[in-house]
Amino acid sequence: MNYFKNIKLPLLVAMGSAILFSCKEEQKPIVKKQECFTENEVAELQPMQITNENVVKSLRLNGVVAYNPNAVVNYVSLVGGIITNTYFTLGDKVEKNQVLAEIKSTELNGIEAEVKQIKANLEVAKRQLQSTQSFYDDGIASEKELIAAKSEKQNLESDLQKLQTNLKLYSASPEKGVFQIKAPRSGFVVDNKIAAGMQIGAEGDPLFTISDLDEVWINVNIYATDIDAVKQGMPVSIKTNSYPDKTFQGKIDRISNVLEPQENVLKGRIILENKDLFLKPGLHVEAIVKNNTQEKAPHIPAKSVVFNNNKYYVVKLKNNCEANVSEVKILSKDEDSFFIKEGLTEGEKIVTYDTLLLFESSASN
Repeated sequence: MNYFKNIKLPLLVAMGSAILFSCKEEQKPIVKKQECFTENEVAELQPMQITNENVVKSLRLNGVVAYNPNAVVNYVSLVGGIITNTYFTLGDKVEKNQVLAEIKSTELNGIEAEVKQIKANLEVAKRQLQSTQSFYDDGIASEKELIAAKSEKQNLESDLQKLQTNLKLYSASPEKGVFQIKAPRSGFVVDNKIAAGMQIGAEGDPLFTISDLDEVWINVNIYATDIDAVKQGMPVSIKTNSYPDKTFQGKIDRISNVLEPQENVLKGRIILENKDLFLKPGLHVEAIVKNNTQEKAPHIPAKSVVFNNNKYYVVKLKNNCEANVSEVKILSKDEDSFFIKEGLTEGEKIVTYDTLLLFESSASN
């Protein structure tokens, strides 16, 4: 028998309804049976009339969150020495020009000694120029001697300026006797390879990496069978197990034209704003792209479907007194809805609330 008239009975019992007691000595409960749902009960089941809609096919792509390389700075030291102090750890937010570490270097001593020597020579050159200028005005010194004196002074001033520029570039702190490493930009320290006591060389490997995480890239894999379904500019929804209740919206920014030989996939890139810093580099995500087709099929919410023994079921509501469980075949599905291939036709009504309860009621009758 396809229809079950008492399908709502467990629902009524669960709601504390219609349990009556007689005044006999046994005091046994008597359940008042009703053949039909009331209008209020039908409303609570949230019936939905089936309409055919254009089928949207969802494709799920695996991806990984990455830095925006345009907002990344890899710091390389211009001087060698020993790291004496560090003032940051991996993951710290830093501001531009913030002191992150200090380097004890023999280069600083050499530069400072050279600066002192040049300053002394410059004082001599200035006095020599004044004397030569005076002799030239009196007709004792030649123009050539005057030009040579001026040139000596200018050369020394140029050398001093270069050294002072280098000290500033290296963020020298003469009072501490160290070079300071300062943050070249604001952002987060996303990689760190230095520690106190470590010896480093000039212009060697990057010591740390700072990135602005306000915008991140998501690199997704597009398999050869899905190439035709994914296009540049398509909107995409991003889901991750780390935030099951959140969906991030973006679009396909770029698709590579060359298959990765080892994975046999095309690499796609999604650019997302990340002002709240939910998306961390290295986090695995699922990118869902949707293709609108010209095919039409019944479209129903996922909450109206019951999955049991590898089959899908809905509860059809013909009227207030007739409801039946019906198997359906799924054409496609996404995170919150189904398109139905078989089992539903336009104009029919289904229950969209308490479907599982009604399904279980039918199984027990």
